[in-house]
Amino acid sequence: MVRKMRKSVSECEVVIEYLGANGDGIAATEDELLYIPMTLPGEKVRVKPSDAKGKGRSAKALKILEKSVNRVIPSCKHFGDCGGCSAQHLSKETYLNWKQSIVLKTIERIGANRKCLEKICLIPPRTRRRAEFSALRIRGRNGRVVIGFHARESNRIVDIEECKILHPRLQNIIQPLRNILEKVLEPSMKCDLLTTDTSIGIDLLITTKSPPLPKQSLLLANFAEEFDLARVSWCSKLSGLEPISLRRHPVVTFNGVGVAVPPGVFLQASTQAEKLIIDIVIENLATLPKRRAHVADLFSGIGTLTIPIAAAGARVKAIDNNTEAINSLLTAAGAAGFSGRVKVENRNLFQRPLIPSELKKYHAVVFDPPRSGAAAVARNLSISEVPLLIAVSCNPATFARDASIIISGGYTLNRVTPVDQFVYSKHIELVAMFTKNKY
Repeated sequence: MVRKMRKSVSECEVVIEYLGANGDGIAATEDELLYIPMTLPGEKVRVKPSDAKGKGRSAKALKILEKSVNRVIPSCKHFGDCGGCSAQHLSKETYLNWKQSIVLKTIERIGANRKCLEKICLIPPRTRRRAEFSALRIRGRNGRVVIGFHARESNRIVDIEECKILHPRLQNIIQPLRNILEKVLEPSMKCDLLTTDTSIGIDLLITTKSPPLPKQSLLLANFAEEFDLARVSWCSKLSGLEPISLRRHPVVTFNGVGVAVPPGVFLQASTQAEKLIIDIVIENLATLPKRRAHVADLFSGIGTLTIPIAAAGARVKAIDNNTEAINSLLTAAGAAGFSGRVKVENRNLFQRPLIPSELKKYHAVVFDPPRSGAAAVARNLSISEVPLLIAVSCNPATFARDASIIISGGYTLNRVTPVDQFVYSKHIELVAMFTKNKY
């Protein structure tokens, strides 16, 4: 199937066997595995192996000798250079099968029944409401600013003109941001730009090493006025968060309830994915007694799940270590008439996860941790008697670790729903339901 390859060989021809979790085409030689970006199963490719990676080495495709019928023309001209997307060259069916297989392998790795896996829910392109760009003003007479995403496995910023995953309102702000940063940034100065399309306008958070100078603040305040931004904030290591312009308080809505958005707080990538995740969680909670169910929402943030769960009739304890986030949640719950059903606690769940005695009063626990997962939380949940657990995860690897811990404590993984809100990338969201086994 492939030519035998020794490590001294600089180039060789291989046939791609399958797609890996990162979207690389993988070929097996007699010596090792090769991970080859931008290739598809069945393709014959001339490659040049390079650095060690995983169980083998990465390799660059020099020429595709035989193309797959499942290869399509990428929709974005930056694809291949920009590291944000890894799968625009796949046909829709191939793409969905690849994403589904990532989750299936996760389920099989933890020893759960593969029948619990549901069909993937696809979120369309041009719906992403949040993006974090990197920007750099190049040293020199022209002072040009590059703005975009990092190249694959590199710190180099790819200067983009378009992005096929972004909501048009975020797409349209890229060039104006480039223009204003040519005046705001000093030569060789870098920054990160977190842009969020909220219900009442774009929220911009600039993060860099130094606090803003008065001239920079004035330029950005005028920029916010000209382009109708809701808010501009600046965060530096030296001075923390500083307001630049607050024309309107950014707000998002959960089940029709408006919640104020603190700068930089976590949000799901798109409103469509958010609604879908909420619907799945509420559906999984449907077996609970609506009027007396007690639910803990761990890593609650500003209440993406807390508000809808309370709206469905449950009493919810929202726990997070972001003070601004839970205060915003509590204010919104009170304004919506849920104050009697929603309580909050500021708590670092990584350092102080709920212990079994605290978990005794809950009929269900929902937890949506960061990409690193929540092993300590999972360990305490595994030895609890909570009847129903619902996990929301954006990382199949850490989900597998945490799910294994929970299952080892006597829980069954009943349902896993993949939500592909990170379209064209290797990332995927999961919503999983566990029930306690009865002996």
